[in-house]
Amino acid sequence: MPVRTNGGVFNDQMLTGSLSHWVVTGADFSGAVDQYGQPVPFSAAEIIFKNIESGAYINIMNPNSENLSFALEAGRSIWTAESLQEMIRGLGTDVGVDHLDLSDVIVEEVPYIFGLGGGSETFLGLTDTPDSYSGSAGYIVTVSPDETGLIFTDPSTIIPPPGTQNAFSFVEVPGQPTLTAVDEDTLTIIPDPNITLTTDPLTNTITIGFIKTGIYSFVPITGGSTLVIDNRYFITSDGTLTLPTLTASNTPGEALSVTKRTDVTATIVVGEAGDIINTDLGPTDSIIFDATDQLIFVVSSESSWELQIGAAT
Repeated sequence: MPVRTNGGVFNDQMLTGSLSHWVVTGADFSGAVDQYGQPVPFSAAEIIFKNIESGAYINIMNPNSENLSFALEAGRSIWTAESLQEMIRGLGTDVGVDHLDLSDVIVEEVPYIFGLGGGSETFLGLTDTPDSYSGSAGYIVTVSPDETGLIFTDPSTIIPPPGTQNAFSFVEVPGQPTLTAVDEDTLTIIPDPNITLTTDPLTNTITIGFIKTGIYSFVPITGGSTLVIDNRYFITSDGTLTLPTLTASNTPGEALSVTKRTDVTATIVVGEAGDIINTDLGPTDSIIFDATDQLIFVVSSESSWELQIGAAT
């Protein structure tokens, strides 16, 4: 059985006469050729070709993993797409030494365009793309404004459609002091004079700080919250509040203070196992706050607080 194994059966052929070109899909016909490129006797493809030869002269044939393609001399063939498909499907579900199921294959007659060639092998070689990559480093490919081709576009000039931009919620300072930007979004913040902004380009984050000058208000806070050094808090509901974890970077003398509503009872605990709170009664890791005074927690070392009690002013 003559076969062609180096590409599509209709590529680079010198054709003579009037040929019709056919493709059978729905099975892997690569078993018709061995590892040396030689035909395998009694393969499903060979059986199909022998049946076709009863009513046509086969000019070219090519079994491969994608399909079975062949050309027939049109003037010497009795086959139509319907009759070929019926004949091949009728061979059954276990055909040839490669045991192919041919019961559901599709047979199609396809056009042949002489000298079509393989097309461009590069993006720039296409007819509707830019001629050069020069000056377009980091750009992305988009459809041209007139919708007739592809162009390189600076991604910073692309405006997201309405409703797709990331939204930034209200940030409570200092109860929620850190805001993180997402992707390429631009966030503009115009702070009050007592607000500081610290940016970190490595993590794409902005840290919002609070400058304390003169008399300032207490920050309302609920049970279950974590406290922050250099702030004054007004507890509005029962629950547990957690002191910040102490590290070697903390400076002795840093402090925070809390007061509360008269009907609130709160428990204040250390932020890290090993941290302690020094009181008049000795060290502890938690304080039950049920009085009406103000509690002041002052950093005394990298793992200890000093508790001071004063009037809430």
